[in-house]
Amino acid sequence: MIRRRKKRRLIRRMNFDRLLLGLLMGTLTAGGLNAEEWSRFRGPNGSGVAEVKDVPVKLDDGTLAWSASVGKGWSSPVLWEGKVYLTAEASDSKRLVKCLDALDGSLLWSYELPYKEHKQHHFNTFASSTPFVNEAGVFVNWTNGETVEALALNHEGKLLWRRENLSAYVHEHGSGSSALVVDGVMVVRCEFQGPENVILGLDAKTGETKWKLPVETSKNTYSTPVVRETSKGREVMMANEANGFFGVDVVSGKMNWQHNPGYKQRSVGSFGFDGKRLFGTMGSGGGGKESALLDFSAGGDKPVEGYKLTAGIPYVPTPLVVDGLMYLLGDGGIFKCVDFATGEQIYEERLTGKGGSSTKFFSSPVAADGKIYCCSQRGEVLVLKAGKVFEVLEVSELGEAINATPALEEGRIYVRSGEELKVFGKKAKVKG
Repeated sequence: MIRRRKKRRLIRRMNFDRLLLGLLMGTLTAGGLNAEEWSRFRGPNGSGVAEVKDVPVKLDDGTLAWSASVGKGWSSPVLWEGKVYLTAEASDSKRLVKCLDALDGSLLWSYELPYKEHKQHHFNTFASSTPFVNEAGVFVNWTNGETVEALALNHEGKLLWRRENLSAYVHEHGSGSSALVVDGVMVVRCEFQGPENVILGLDAKTGETKWKLPVETSKNTYSTPVVRETSKGREVMMANEANGFFGVDVVSGKMNWQHNPGYKQRSVGSFGFDGKRLFGTMGSGGGGKESALLDFSAGGDKPVEGYKLTAGIPYVPTPLVVDGLMYLLGDGGIFKCVDFATGEQIYEERLTGKGGSSTKFFSSPVAADGKIYCCSQRGEVLVLKAGKVFEVLEVSELGEAINATPALEEGRIYVRSGEELKVFGKKAKVKG
């Protein structure tokens, strides 16, 4: 009798634990901080890190699952429940949001919109902003002629809403900051040296403006925010030249804190962030020149400034933080590993292609299962061993330039090379 009572109590306890776990997972995924899906630029909270295994090291015909022609564009692929989403240019001043089946790369739908061309850097495209995807749909922001616009589609490719003329766009290099949705708010950055520099919070269901944060006129900004949990809720953390680093409350649109020592460079790469420490760089002319680590580990809602790095830091690629180490991939191929908490350098090496030739990097590094994937503008994928010892495991040649950041899934890596999306790894259907 006593054993049966203990057994019943144990079963009730197990059921309660399952319920609690389910509620916790719902909390973690409801606002866009999805712990599993690669649903935004650089995956879960923009970290570039996936908790997956069996991603292949050698990328060649033997590990190729499928390849599909997707068109011109440097937006990164994002994943949701067995589907792949990205944006692309068409040849007739039209722009596309595409959805492919992750099983075989077949096109499920394509949503087309006309756009007006504007000046941009020759390395940029009119489809460089990465979509954000969640259970509600697919969200995109980009520039159109002299304005900023945002839109949302459902998972069948039907338009939910579209907002044109959100703010003026004025710049010669084009745009690239990617979409982000947090707690039902789509955050749209409009920092383009125009007459009005603002950050907008749009209702993700309707597109209506929930808040508008004016900021100082800044050099054109390309970085994408990351999200931090605070004692009062979630905030999005951003950077630009005129305002420095700052955190904005998702619900109210108010600036919670600001770190602004007087930066002079442009924010292109996004943040490295581990939940407690934030590291960002700013630069120009093909190299990073300014940086800072901000530390939240003391428990307050405002950070404490830590170290700065000035040499061998990236301008375009985003810092990667894995297991207490930060990896910095410079645009020219310098690869540096430092202790994330202290900034102490562990090693610095130059990444080269096959035959020792130098190469450039615009794609941000990503990591999974103890490996780091770096994709070059010459179309090479260099796989490094994560850790304190520099070791190149493999160099694969895909043939076309890689400027988009790859996406990672269990047993797979999605690489946008030239106008092709190439998927390496398991040929079976991905989860979802």
